[in-house]
Amino acid sequence: MKTRGIPLTNSLNVTNFLVTETIIGEWNLQGLPKDDLSVQNGIMVTRSNRYPLLIDPQEQGMEWIKNKYAESFDPKLCQSTLKNKRFKDFILRYCLEEGKTLLIVGIENEVDQILDPILEK
Repeated sequence: MKTRGIPLTNSLNVTNFLVTETIIGEWNLQGLPKDDLSVQNGIMVTRSNRYPLLIDPQEQGMEWIKNKYAESFDPKLCQSTLKNKRFKDFILRYCLEEGKTLLIVGIENEVDQILDPILEK
């Protein structure tokens, strides 16, 4: 960039550029760990134009999402597996129609094709 004369900031920290310490503090209170990778993942979840797919073996991200979006998350109706017999006919439809946060847990190797149009937005 220097050889082409493009202005740049040498000490730019992308994380600090995209979120403030206040937002990171809120995320921490909601259960997101303080490490850089978790904060970067939080940025992707909150700033992305697409729905996130989280690989979350310790379930820290899932707990953070439940706390962050608590007002639009109903744990009885908005958390399911793809194998739930009510998933396609009720749970997915309910969450989409009501604008609720939906957590699909236990996805193994492939995402059901019914979700493709939703994930593609």
